[in-house]
Amino acid sequence: MNDELMDPKKHSDTPVARLSSRSPSRFAVCAAMVALAGCSPTFDWRSVPLPDTQLVTELPCRPGRFQRDVTVAGVPLKLFMLSCEAGGITYGVATADVGDPARVDAVLHALRESAAMAIRSADSPAGALNMPGVTPFSGNSSAHLHGRRPDGQTIDEAIRVFGRGTRVYQASAVGPSLPESAVRPFEDGLRFDLEKVAPDPT
Repeated sequence: MNDELMDPKKHSDTPVARLSSRSPSRFAVCAAMVALAGCSPTFDWRSVPLPDTQLVTELPCRPGRFQRDVTVAGVPLKLFMLSCEAGGITYGVATADVGDPARVDAVLHALRESAAMAIRSADSPAGALNMPGVTPFSGNSSAHLHGRRPDGQTIDEAIRVFGRGTRVYQASAVGPSLPESAVRPFEDGLRFDLEKVAPDPT
């Protein structure tokens, strides 16, 4: 490699050199603001609509989009998910159309049970989920799970599963620990925009 490219004295007019020589006070100000959670917040909450649904979620990071084919409770599903990571916690909101209202409850129960099994949670009591806009399925539930990864590390998961019509939803936050400040906005922010016209599943 050309040594001149590695010598900052021969490139003092570059943007990087100008920033370091002229702006020490900027870094000092930014460091002070970080102490006050100003410059680059770990949790940057924003409202995100789940595409092609009426659900809106609050996420602390810009999500990626994923889709895969899965089978849950014997039902083949095309699962769509928004997911991102912030502060060591992975957030995800997934949805799929079951197609048959009679099979929604079985899928909801299976989603929660598979989440508990995935983190080897021995104790996974579920509470009722009363959320405006959901269809009153018995499988609608909310749970905070405690388990371990395969390497033995402890892991927590906050999960909500619920249905509206023939569509099922799963919202989860997974991490080594789940402070209330990192989970409450996510859980409380789940809501249906009932003024938005639901897409025709056909």
